Amino acid sequence: MSLFDEASNVLIREYMDLYKDKHNKFVLISKMIPKYKPNQLSNCWHNYINPHLCLEPLTDDEKKLVIIEANKNRMKDGKISWKHVVASLKKNYGLLRSENKVRNFWNSKKKSDERRAKRQLRMIEKRKITKPPSDNLISDQPTLPITEPKVLMEPKILTEPKILMEPKVLMEPKILMEPKVLMEPKVSFNDFNMPLKMVPLF
Repeated sequence: MSLFDEASNVLIREYMDLYKDKHNKFVLISKMIPKYKPNQLSNCWHNYINPHLCLEPLTDDEKKLVIIEANKNRMKDGKISWKHVVASLKKNYGLLRSENKVRNFWNSKKKSDERRAKRQLRMIEKRKITKPPSDNLISDQPTLPITEPKVLMEPKILTEPKILMEPKVLMEPKILMEPKVLMEPKVSFNDFNMPLKMVPLF
């Protein structure tokens, strides 16, 4: 639940118009609205209900100026006078920024820088651990250029040439004719045992 309701905001705006030239205006308003303390009224006005507040995000140029002015307006106890930073922004860019917006940007950037520094420190420590010991030694010898190793080719074994033999010519086989067997002719005889006729067999 918000500390200030809309009815209270309306009253605060009216009293601010009435007491705007008074240096103790928040003390006077707290007497008119007793449930709020002067510091609560001041915080509500400067950060929330002032109609002249610019509620847009800070520009890059404004962020750079905040960093410069925050370091410039740092007090001895380390605290920063944010009202002077806000006044510098109003003077240079004509925009009224709330102290909360400027302070929140500064705190966010500070935490981001701390995380980045821790991350870089871890990387440095990791490199020290993984770095070989020989790299830490300083050698007086000149550094020779590193050349790529030459790849030796395997020697090729020369084989004796094969002598091609002349092809042998195969002779056609001679076909031997089987000899014809001559049969004796048959002779017919008559009753008188006389040859009648010779009958050839072929």
